[in-house]
Formats: sequence, C-alpha cells, structure tokens
Amino acid sequence: MAWEVLYYQSRRGESPIEDFLDSLERKARAKCLTYISLLEENGLNLPRSIAAKVRGEIWELRPEWGSTEYRLFYFAFAHGRFVVLHCVVKKRQRLRGTDIDLAERRRLDVVRRYPSEGTPPVRPRTTQ
Repeated sequence: MAWEVLYYQSRRGESPIEDFLDSLERKARAKCLTYISLLEENGLNLPRSIAAKVRGEIWELRPEWGSTEYRLFYFAFAHGRFVVLHCVVKKRQRLRGTDIDLAERRRLDVVRRYPSEGTPPVRPRTTQ
C-alpha cells in the first residue's frame, strides 16, 4: 500500500514543518526528506532505527546527519495518510515533553479541523 505524507498547517496557513526543513543545511534536509519518503513507501513497516512510537498516537522519524539527530513527529491519519506535526533537533538523551505535547496538540487540531474548516489543517509535502 502506498501512503501519503502531509504536513501540519496552522489556521493562518503557516507550515512549521516546511519552515523547519527550509532552515536545515542542504544535506540534512535531504536526509530528512529521504526518511519521509521511506514512510510513504513503507508505512508502518519501518525498523526502529528509522521510526519509533513516542506516546499515544504520536510516532517519530529518526534521521541523523553528521552528529546531529533530528526528530519528525507524526501520526497515522485517515485513508492511508500520515501527518508530520512537529520537527526538532534532538539535543538531549530523552525527548522533551514539551515537544511531544505540542505534537499531540497539533494532532488534535488536525482531527478537529479536518475537513470542515476553510484553511485545511494539512498541506501536501514538499519534495525538495
């Protein structure tokens, strides 16, 4: 089954996911996008080195470039889709609870706003 990956979008039409990816050095961004492509191709069948459950319905992609670890929080949405909710540079051994809480709030925002709101809570992902 082919999956579709979407990015969280705020009520103002902003995409914090695209902003995060755009802020990365070219090769780090390419690595993150490769992991997103792996999620599209393999869905839930990814090894723990690539994806892991964080809490509740929140999962993480775990790309690394050089000595920097990145975390892309996402959840499985309806009809074969995933929504990337939040991204961070991992700087400690454990994930920060505030980052997980933000991902959970955005997940609830997507579920509540979809499909009834004028500004959709998700947008198609960029591939570059």
